[in-house]
Amino acid sequence: MKNYIYLFLLSILLLTGCDDKKDSQPSSDVTPSTNQNNEVNTNTQNDTTNKTTITTNNNENNATNSSNDNQSQLSTQVTNSYLFHTEPELLPNKKLIKHQTIQSSDKKSINYNDKGYVKDYDLEGLYGEINYDTAKYIYGMKDTRNSYDITFDESKNIIGMKNSNDEIVANSEFDEQGRLVETTLSNFADNNIIFNSKIIYQGNQVEQVLYNAYVKMDDKKQLPVLVREKDIIYNAEKQLEKTITRTFKLSAKGEVIINDKNEQELESTETCSYSEYNQSNDWTKAVCETTGNGSSKINLTRTIEYL
Repeated sequence: MKNYIYLFLLSILLLTGCDDKKDSQPSSDVTPSTNQNNEVNTNTQNDTTNKTTITTNNNENNATNSSNDNQSQLSTQVTNSYLFHTEPELLPNKKLIKHQTIQSSDKKSINYNDKGYVKDYDLEGLYGEINYDTAKYIYGMKDTRNSYDITFDESKNIIGMKNSNDEIVANSEFDEQGRLVETTLSNFADNNIIFNSKIIYQGNQVEQVLYNAYVKMDDKKQLPVLVREKDIIYNAEKQLEKTITRTFKLSAKGEVIINDKNEQELESTETCSYSEYNQSNDWTKAVCETTGNGSSKINLTRTIEYL
């Protein structure tokens, strides 16, 4: 059962743009998703986002929530699309992307439509495709793919998905500004794991992402199997400078372990530093170092084609 859990978590983390391979050689990790249970989150004061499920502004050209000139060209819907399917590290600084790849020992590739929304991706053999006309989401490995029905709002934000049995497998929540603040996957890819992510903003930029994963034991009980948090740090030019991902140790009961210093114990910490920004202020090189369980150092090269 434990092996099954971690195989599924790996597929989910690949979907969100990260790679948990602990290899001294470079792997194609963009940066792992991090998640934190509200009950154990050391940064609960940040989780003040007013979350209401709403239909976001259908004016895609005027839906910018930015007071930051560097990101004035990015609509809320573009940001939401990135955050639903991948990670904040892959967001453009200001110019819409047509295609990007993240290369190390493996390659991750993501394509976008003419509005800048995620269209399809191939993350080391994990494939996804979003058809905005037919409202279908195709997801899976090379030889096994599932089709899901998407519920869009007027601006093509994904507010929910159902499988072929008409079961809800994904739902999203947005704040009053129309920004994605929470996504929950359940019964996704034919599993009994619930995967939840919460997004915290500072101004118009993503400041932190909190992730939790649970195994559904029965209709009333859930066992936490993953608690992570990711901090996103920008430089004075509003370029992505660093991400710090902390994975917490869990007890057999799924509780975060507290040490004798009354601190939450860490299983691992990954620090990614970004550099070599292009003319659009997007990073093209990164180094990710993991300490703790499965120490590693990974070099990433990012190639971008703009619309």
